[in-house]
Amino acid sequence: MKQTIKTSRVAGQLEKMFRLLNNHFYGGQLPEVVISLKKTVGAYGHFTCGKVWQAGDERRYEINISSATLNRPIEQTCSTLLHEMAHLACAVGYGNTEKDENGNPLPIKDTSGSGNTYHNKRFKAMAEAHGLEIEKHPKYGWTITSPNLELLDFIAAQGWQDLQMVEGVNLLDILGTLPKGGAGTATRTKKPTSTRKYICPKCQNSCRATKAINIICGDCMEKMVVAE
Repeated sequence: MKQTIKTSRVAGQLEKMFRLLNNHFYGGQLPEVVISLKKTVGAYGHFTCGKVWQAGDERRYEINISSATLNRPIEQTCSTLLHEMAHLACAVGYGNTEKDENGNPLPIKDTSGSGNTYHNKRFKAMAEAHGLEIEKHPKYGWTITSPNLELLDFIAAQGWQDLQMVEGVNLLDILGTLPKGGAGTATRTKKPTSTRKYICPKCQNSCRATKAINIICGDCMEKMVVAE
């Protein structure tokens, strides 16, 4: 792939990668999606659970690749794309023998928990059957993603190179990922009598606070969570 500074060309490259990965790992059975490039601090990409794009009578799902992480090694970017494709496969019931009344495969429930962020073993099975190796994250489940040997060989055979673009991240971007206060944020509450320990789910850095706070790990840019 040619080096470029045009987002339209980068999106086009990702669309081409999607089609080739779809053909190789899913037999071309996954539906076309809209590939978007949006800055998503704290995530490499995401998949929409609904068909949020419409053109005429056709509706499509969206796969976003964070513009803040585009310049990672191509193997990692490709793994993120294939990770989101595994979510797509589950959404359309790829390989599911259970059918609805019209004979269509039922969706495979691959996430759960608050905001459907916990990746369960169904997701792990789908992803590992199609080019990826998956490890367990202490909070988000089976979501830590890396390419398997088949995917590495496939990338090498295509001659894909690193994408040479990235959108910068600043402090306002990071603060924008924190939950925003509502109308009741100014209400006084009784301070807890004990301290809370916060830990980074990625690198295990920790700190303590005497009240509930929103805090980002400066090393990993991950939101720190209260230790159990």
